[in-house]
Amino acid sequence: MTIRPIDNDEIQTVVSVLRRAFATVAERFGLTPENCPKNLAFCTEDRIKDDLERGLRYYFLEDGAEVCGCVALEQARADMCYLGRLAVLPEHRSRGFGTALVRHALEQARAIGVTRVEIGIISEDTRLKDWYGRFGFVQTGTKTFDHLPFLVAFMAKEL
Repeated sequence: MTIRPIDNDEIQTVVSVLRRAFATVAERFGLTPENCPKNLAFCTEDRIKDDLERGLRYYFLEDGAEVCGCVALEQARADMCYLGRLAVLPEHRSRGFGTALVRHALEQARAIGVTRVEIGIISEDTRLKDWYGRFGFVQTGTKTFDHLPFLVAFMAKEL
């Protein structure tokens, strides 16, 4: 298993990984292009290009030559990053790849000198909240957004 930054010519692979991985989330929570068009299950190449232009750093996890998942970091302030786009393809889940991607993202955040990493998740997803809790993330609040059909839970980890 290796984790590496994506290359600029791999945007379509990022889109494919995100769409396939988040399709299971969309199915679990009844998300559609109509009620939640920004969900990563409906990701586009333009969205990833915009992410890259905003400074998101994407990383692929590969097992051999096969891309199995990804994660992204966005430095929001000098002292804080957002961890997002965490995705492991369904056929590669329960093999420690998500854990490896989170650990890698946290290492990258430390390397650029941030002291806090934040995430936003579907508040109803208690399994995911508990999973992030094992890394030391704690819930800091919730918020409703007009464009989302679910409550967002915010979590943070001090580095």
